[in-house]
Amino acid sequence: MTADEILPGVNDLLNFLDANNIKFALGSASKNAPLILEKVGLIKRFAALVDGNDVSKAKPDPEVFLIGAKKLNMNPENCVVVEDAIAGVEAANAAKMLSIGIGDAKVLSEAAYIFNDMTEITSDFLKNLIN
Repeated sequence: MTADEILPGVNDLLNFLDANNIKFALGSASKNAPLILEKVGLIKRFAALVDGNDVSKAKPDPEVFLIGAKKLNMNPENCVVVEDAIAGVEAANAAKMLSIGIGDAKVLSEAAYIFNDMTEITSDFLKNLIN
């Protein structure tokens, strides 16, 4: 795995968050998430990581996101989750976090916002979320 495998739009999102001093975490069911982030050169960008080693319950249980919020010292209500799976959207909603679905709108219909892919998330949209 290399940085070439990072999905389009991801670096733009992370750059926006960094530029606006917004901490972010990764919440993944995969026990390999830290290794993958290291291989693609993103591991140092995240303020916190929560992976399959940290949780006892899988999504749609909100545990992964609640642990992430705690690691960031954030109230769940002030967190935004970007997810590509319905179980993740359901977990974000159960955690009382704002959910953004990436992918098929029919599948991710429970998300507060839905984009086809990460490139559709604009800085204007992100600025509106902050405000």
